[in-house]
Amino acid sequence: MLRRVSVLALATIAGCASATVNEGDVDGGRIDAAGGLDAPPPVDAPPLPIDAPPIQTITLAQGPTTITADNSLACTQTATGYTSENSYYRAFRLADHGVNSAFTAARVDFGVENAVSGAGGAQSVQVKLYTVSGAFPAGVLTQIAGQVVTVNNTTTGVTIPVTMSPPGLAAAGSTLVAEVYVPDGRTVGNTFFIGSNAAAETGPSYIRAPDCSATNPVTFASTGNPGVHIVLTVTGTY
Repeated sequence: MLRRVSVLALATIAGCASATVNEGDVDGGRIDAAGGLDAPPPVDAPPLPIDAPPIQTITLAQGPTTITADNSLACTQTATGYTSENSYYRAFRLADHGVNSAFTAARVDFGVENAVSGAGGAQSVQVKLYTVSGAFPAGVLTQIAGQVVTVNNTTTGVTIPVTMSPPGLAAAGSTLVAEVYVPDGRTVGNTFFIGSNAAAETGPSYIRAPDCSATNPVTFASTGNPGVHIVLTVTGTY
């Protein structure tokens, strides 16, 4: 049978548990079991920052880096065999190597087949990095890094690592061009032949030799020497 319980009866059943509530206690809040106001809802923390993508390191290369003896060519003085001014190039289209953002070129490695200085035990060459407006070699080059390098005398193939300081920055979507510039060595008796091989390459090797009628970079293949594939790579991050 249902029956109505009076408020007085409920107070008696509750024993000595009681609470006095002022009007101010309930204004804007709800009474909890202990007679106090509930805590306000927590404020959400700000969203966590989005992590930056990891930095990737890559070496831009267009073929093996082995050095084959007696494979390279240079513009030379016929009577003495001393080498005149020569520049060697590779052009790396960043997108072809999976680089779709800005690229920081930190190191260049180039091969040396043979280097002998008539002025002592070493000679200096320059490593330069460019970006190109248009297609290489016809486009306009903008230098982004350069380093003078001392090459010790050697008659066996060696690879020289060169730290670019400061490094070169190539924009996303650009083509990076690496050059090894060898000054005219005829007056001091220098010879320099860059390291090369005849293995398959994914991009052409270029030479510029003003004293041998190549005032602008041309491929070795166009000179009738398709088997000269120079050893020249660029390592960096993106």
